[in-house]
Amino acid sequence: MFRQRLTDKANGATTPVQIIFVNPAYTSMRCSECGHTEPKNRKNQADFCCLACGYTDNADVNAAKNTIAAGLAVTERGGQSHAKPDEAKHGPTKAKHSDPVKRTTNPKAA
Repeated sequence: MFRQRLTDKANGATTPVQIIFVNPAYTSMRCSECGHTEPKNRKNQADFCCLACGYTDNADVNAAKNTIAAGLAVTERGGQSHAKPDEAKHGPTKAKHSDPVKRTTNPKAA
């Protein structure tokens, strides 16, 4: 229902709008600074603190940064999401990718 409403609004916009659907899996556990993903990074519903690099932020803001990064990754690939056409309409039936935003740095590799 949300996707359809969003699509309807985009289609009726006075300026062109591109909708990019991304897999939201792990966006609330991933550090938007270093990419470390762990459930314990979420101290509680509102607070995010990365156990790898110490970055802190509001949990929703951190997740939003990860969602934006995932959307930018899709546009860099030419606008093609990982979702199959049916998933773009109805959402994925199960998570297909454990890491929707691939990072090039690994803080633990050093």
